[in-house]
Amino acid sequence: MRSAWCLALVTCLASCAPPPGPPLPHGASHTVAVLPPSTKTPDPLLVAGSSFLERYVTGTTRVTVADVLESEARLQLERRGFSVVDPDQVDAATQRKTPGSPEGAAEIAATSGLPGLALYLEIRRWEPDAPTHPSFVLVGARAALVDPATREVVWENDRTVSPGVPTGEISAGAAFVAAARKVAEELLAPLGRERPGA
Repeated sequence: MRSAWCLALVTCLASCAPPPGPPLPHGASHTVAVLPPSTKTPDPLLVAGSSFLERYVTGTTRVTVADVLESEARLQLERRGFSVVDPDQVDAATQRKTPGSPEGAAEIAATSGLPGLALYLEIRRWEPDAPTHPSFVLVGARAALVDPATREVVWENDRTVSPGVPTGEISAGAAFVAAARKVAEELLAPLGRERPGA
């Protein structure tokens, strides 16, 4: 009975897609530095590297939802024709400082001398429907492109918590990765269509 209820709920949530966000203003830079996402949740949202076995036996690197979101955001921007600043250059310039707001992102990018715009990502809420085999995740997230020169937000898109993000995965880690990828695509899709062959 619980399975049927969950399936019906996921189907309903998936069919209620959020409205698309705004396009990027004409004339805005198409060079973007993706900064580390700001996670406003109390949970670090680990995808891998959290168990005893992963840490001490297999030596798995600790990976979080924020790491996946950051990586996927770069990929989504590249697919839409943006020139993405090399992540190693961003890390070296910013010392992996995580901005707490779009204004903070602009400040970090400006003082680090990064070219183009800076992408601020924020995870406000991340709540799976089950701790071990989540069928969907409630996600509240935000993306904003800021101009370091003017400290202004030139574009932003907000993802409200509802509808949930269906995962289609069995393990919590895989479900979190799938949800982070879908959220990145959803947030950045208004910036343009994916280019053929991307």
